[in-house]
Amino acid sequence: MNIAEMRRKLAELKAQAKALMDKAGAEKRDLLDEERSQIDALIAQAEALDADIRRAEKLEGFQGVTRPAGDEARRNPTTRTADSPMAVTLRYIRTGDVGAGAEMHAAAQEEYRASNDTSMNIGSSADGGYLVPTGHFNQIIARRDEMMLATALGVRLIPGVGTTVNVPVDDEADGEFIATAEQSDNHTNNFDRDAPALNRVQMTLAKYTKKIELTDELLLDNDSNLEAFLVDFVGRGMAKTHNNLLLTEVLANGTAALTLDSATAIGASEIPELVYLLPQEYEDGAAWVMRRATEGKIRALAGDAFQFAITPGGSDRTRRDLWGFPSYTSAYAGAVQASGKSLTFGNFNYVGRRDAPTLTLLRDPYTVDGMVVLKYYFRTVYKVLQAEAVLYATHPTA
Repeated sequence: MNIAEMRRKLAELKAQAKALMDKAGAEKRDLLDEERSQIDALIAQAEALDADIRRAEKLEGFQGVTRPAGDEARRNPTTRTADSPMAVTLRYIRTGDVGAGAEMHAAAQEEYRASNDTSMNIGSSADGGYLVPTGHFNQIIARRDEMMLATALGVRLIPGVGTTVNVPVDDEADGEFIATAEQSDNHTNNFDRDAPALNRVQMTLAKYTKKIELTDELLLDNDSNLEAFLVDFVGRGMAKTHNNLLLTEVLANGTAALTLDSATAIGASEIPELVYLLPQEYEDGAAWVMRRATEGKIRALAGDAFQFAITPGGSDRTRRDLWGFPSYTSAYAGAVQASGKSLTFGNFNYVGRRDAPTLTLLRDPYTVDGMVVLKYYFRTVYKVLQAEAVLYATHPTA
């Protein structure tokens, strides 16, 4: 046997001895006498073979590399040299450099061709892409959302304790004094008795919630200012919720003051018409609320003397008033469409709002294993306190 064959035989002997040992171990018992004898015999053969291998390797080192000389090597590529690492490498190279037939040449080429025949680049991960780090911007690009309108519009804050607070309101439509003549001898010219009529508006808090669950690993390993983003995310969500509640209440319990002429448009004359439908006593502090697209339609109107845009420039995007009153936009206002309530105008100080509490955050790292649960909640309610103070215009059905 040559050295390679002896090594294969040595590996087989070791494997047989190990298999006998593993079998006894798997069966949780000691070796049988017969198994001990077999293992001892295998070990003895392996030791003898190992000594032969070392002896052969020393002898090979003394002999060096033998090879045919000159043209004989090129004419007879099958001539073998001693099996040493250097001799094997030289034989692989030499056999690819001869004209000994297409099959032999192809086989030789296959022996020593490149194992990864490619250039290094970043397009392929294995060829260099793994070496190039991926950049990371350490902030989350948040969406822009509308801000809370209640403060800007002057919605009245209603204090109180408990789930429901009753707000007394004036329910008297007139209240004028009555002309009274000088008292007569028979006492018939009495003063007019006219006590105010009162009503009440019940403001019952409703609870609104949001829960965000984050793994411990995400909180520890993120590099995007996640917690700062969540503060902004929750704040924007709260503002949108308030705007939705405010406009839902106004369009449900305000005054339907004007039916517009068109189901799909707003006429230039209808803007001042709605302004003058608001009682004069509520004019101070009045404001508009509508969708941004609705305001765009109105700004495009010419009207008389360009009352909806600065003359002669034709537009002024910095001007946020409409017919002398501030204008605010919200996606929760009505649309310009059949039966839509697209224009809201009035004094929002006669709309009440309760908050209790304004916002609570509970950070819970215990309930769910491996999670931090952020629980947000607040309670609020909006109510129209004087319907005549807040008007809206409605489009016809067709």
